[in-house]
Amino acid sequence: MTPEKVLILYAPCGAGHKMAAKALADYFSRQAGISVEMKDILDFAPAWYRFIYRDGYYLLIKKFPKLWSLLYQSTELDYKNNILVRLARKIENSFFGSFYRYLELIKPTELITTHFLPISVLKNKKRDFKFSVVVTDYYPHTLWISSQVDEYFVASSQVKQLLQQKGIREEDITITGIPVKSMAMGEPDCKHDLFTVLILSGAGGVGDLSAIIKGLEKLAGKIQVIVNTGLNQKLQAKLAAAAKKSALTIKVIGFTDKIYEYYSMSDAVITKPGGLTVTECLTFGLPLLMINAIPGQEEENARFVEANKAGIMVKDVKQIPAIISSWLAEPALLATMRQNALAAVPHDSNERIFRQVIKHQGC
Repeated sequence: MTPEKVLILYAPCGAGHKMAAKALADYFSRQAGISVEMKDILDFAPAWYRFIYRDGYYLLIKKFPKLWSLLYQSTELDYKNNILVRLARKIENSFFGSFYRYLELIKPTELITTHFLPISVLKNKKRDFKFSVVVTDYYPHTLWISSQVDEYFVASSQVKQLLQQKGIREEDITITGIPVKSMAMGEPDCKHDLFTVLILSGAGGVGDLSAIIKGLEKLAGKIQVIVNTGLNQKLQAKLAAAAKKSALTIKVIGFTDKIYEYYSMSDAVITKPGGLTVTECLTFGLPLLMINAIPGQEEENARFVEANKAGIMVKDVKQIPAIISSWLAEPALLATMRQNALAAVPHDSNERIFRQVIKHQGC
């Protein structure tokens, strides 16, 4: 029996969940005999709940990071009996009636989610499809944990071990890596005779990029800089104007679907350590300087990178020029970091997940 219908779910709380879902959907859609649908789980919720869930998340991480950290830690404690987690899951079930009707209509044979919200929505619901979860960070928070999940797809052996410690059976966990899209790339449009530093600000364009660039000006003539300001057009215009006056060679870009081309022409990356961004950079063998980590999941991602000696978590952006200078002075060290980055993650995550899904269906 072939898996006739694969439903892939995500939630738009951080760009990575959607990116991972899209990478999987694109890969699965190219396989014969499989019909794929990708949906935002919050599209099935009331508008007010969607607003609170999505925009509340962004408000907390940008304006109240300490409060977000407290919430993250409080829901992590006593994971088996956490009253906040149990209450949230009980309430959430009442908001997704249209989602349950949608499942009855399309009748998927396999459901895969790249966000933990569907775990709550499907808890204790009768179903006749396999339910798999892709953990999109390098630490499995309590909200990912449920005995209702048939299989977990995880980034590393460390994540697998932590899931086992939280009660998930070893046979229900497969190390696949975090899904990233295929690496079709065009020709670089920046000269590559200088060491190239790619700065990523995240989809919202957060972080004091002006201070970072100003600090890097002391390396003018030794490096060139590509800055991605995400969706922040105001910041893009500001940095583009400043670039014209800078001694540095600087290219400023906004949100782009050609980010892999910029990875391919870069030598190092300065970025927030989101799960998908970290995975992409490691897949390209790019040493990381990680800044502005969201308390909780992104701090854990940064620890994973540092443990694999593929990057450095920077607390003060004033440290960045000195670190890059040391890399320029020690090419052997930088080469080792590149090899560490490449070795830290699987490079065929979509294929690994696909093979497991095929096993579920008895093919």
